[in-house]
Amino acid sequence: MSFSSYTKHPIIRNLYATVVGTLAGTTFGIVGYGGAQVIIPSMTFPFPIANYSQLSATGISLSSMSISTLTSGYQFWHQDCVNIQLALMIGVPAVLSARVGSVWAKKLSGDALALFFNGFSMVMIPTHFWIQKRALERQEMKGSELELSHEKAANDANDANDANDANEKEEQIQTGSAIAINSTIIKDPNIILDFSSNRDAMQIMQHASYGLLSGIVSSLMGVGGLPLTMSYLTETTSLPHHCIQGTAVCALIPSILMSAVSRIHSIPLQTAGCVAMGAMGGGYVGAKFALGLSEDHLRFLYMGSLVVFGGRSVIGAARNIQRIRGKM
Repeated sequence: MSFSSYTKHPIIRNLYATVVGTLAGTTFGIVGYGGAQVIIPSMTFPFPIANYSQLSATGISLSSMSISTLTSGYQFWHQDCVNIQLALMIGVPAVLSARVGSVWAKKLSGDALALFFNGFSMVMIPTHFWIQKRALERQEMKGSELELSHEKAANDANDANDANDANEKEEQIQTGSAIAINSTIIKDPNIILDFSSNRDAMQIMQHASYGLLSGIVSSLMGVGGLPLTMSYLTETTSLPHHCIQGTAVCALIPSILMSAVSRIHSIPLQTAGCVAMGAMGGGYVGAKFALGLSEDHLRFLYMGSLVVFGGRSVIGAARNIQRIRGKM
């Protein structure tokens, strides 16, 4: 049996698809994206074991990663790291626009679709970094304010004449600091919204408008909208990074499922099933691992993944442009 025939064997092909799905699901669970960046290049690689078209590869990615988003999303929801209200405001409009994105994807050539996937990923990398840098600066500023509050409480306690009054005063100040910090999250109008308020109605429109955009991007890229959603939530809310990741994952579940269903005729179901099985296990393990990390470690891991996948997108975009120019 030749090497080419060996790699075409159904068992080898299915094993390869399962491994790819496991790696994709684990990456997705840990950093909140990267599943499509693993699956699509692996499925379009010019090798007998894969070599699918770009449209079929994005279909495999959408169908299999829909399973991974469900398992990862459940883990984050179980740990109270999902803002359901925000996820619905983004996710419901995304369902409508995901159908539009699927129609557009079918009209594009394989090279054009691949160029959009790689080009959009490449262009957005600096934006993602800039937003994460701003988030780190805000986090450091809040940490400094908290330290000043504790120092003030300690100084006031030391200056008090009565020891019992001093302890009580210090406890009240520390409690007030904690309430103030929590209120920046709980009472942030970008997170918990009053639907009867005109100001909050504008916020709802903003989140819904973004949902329409993310549905199109997610459908065209094969679950490429997650980094965009994470950056959007990082910039517009004061949620911690764990909650941003969990909310982003759950917000994109409806559009991912819609995109996968609308592309069902171009999906090799056996391969997609094997990728989905691997992605389901990998997504569960990756989310468990992510929830065990500190916010700083998780943020830096996310930024590191941007470098890795961004570099791959630059190379991929250059190859796509060369192929398109060669056909002109």
